Amino acid sequence: MPTGRIKYYNFDKGFGFIEQDSSDADVFLHSSAIKQPEYEELRVGQRVKYSIIEGEKGLVAQNVEVLLTPTERRWLRQGKAVIPRGYAGFPGQGQGQFINDKAMTSPDYDANESKPSRNRRDHDTSAAPSGSTTKQPRNQRPLARDLKVSTAPTQERQAPSSKQLSFGDLYILKQINFETSMFFALYNHVQLPAIVLEMTLSSLTLSSNGREQSIVKTDVKYCYKDIDAERVQAAVDIDATVKAQQLTPLTSDAQAPDIDTEAVQRARKNGTSIGVTLREGETFRGVIDWVSPYEIKLILENGSKVVIFRHAVYNLAVD
Repeated sequence: MPTGRIKYYNFDKGFGFIEQDSSDADVFLHSSAIKQPEYEELRVGQRVKYSIIEGEKGLVAQNVEVLLTPTERRWLRQGKAVIPRGYAGFPGQGQGQFINDKAMTSPDYDANESKPSRNRRDHDTSAAPSGSTTKQPRNQRPLARDLKVSTAPTQERQAPSSKQLSFGDLYILKQINFETSMFFALYNHVQLPAIVLEMTLSSLTLSSNGREQSIVKTDVKYCYKDIDAERVQAAVDIDATVKAQQLTPLTSDAQAPDIDTEAVQRARKNGTSIGVTLREGETFRGVIDWVSPYEIKLILENGSKVVIFRHAVYNLAVD
């Protein structure tokens, strides 16, 4: 059976379109073709498999089955709403945004300018209204779609709408949805192994060695996936002069170092290597994968990847 992703879906009207993995031709989808009646919240970006028939106006999907990950199946059994991996919008009457893996890792992708795709039959594709909810109690943990998704380290910043998600937001949302094993580098040279459970305006809720804890974002210097752990740790050098200053975490975004954003963007586009020194002396060298207002993702010289929080930067130099 062919596979694809939901390109557009209107909850009220009960139809949408599938973007196929193996063809450029979109496939019309009606809610009656979905095989899982218990699955009521089909979303833009959700992976599906299906059969195809030729309709009067084009291809029509039949026997549509939503492809859920083990985590998503567990959420469904628990009565929770399921969001697709890479979903970057908030649910509503019609649709949100889906940011696929290629777009999320592409340095030319701008989440602030992304709009839901318009299907070729020119139906209404108005975006869902943005919004967010307050943080729920621990026994009613919100999904990633319910969070005030912002990487701003201060409480004063307003929660962004679905069109204001930065690369850093999308990166953390993706790790929440994948339940990715990661390491978070904290001050005093602590390397905390953890899975991200939630993110709010100013903190991350992590599960580390079976224990849940909330970490203030300004306490995090950088993070990386478990699969990159050995290579990231091997790539770190120490600037003894900076380390000797025994600098403490910044408590406000306003105190973050003044980074030449234009120079950083040029370095990203040109593939120019940069060097980053953090407040406790760690130094990294590599090329920029993406840049957000609060993070920089580097591909290090040994091929490993690390996300550096700007508030932890002491100095950044472009070669």
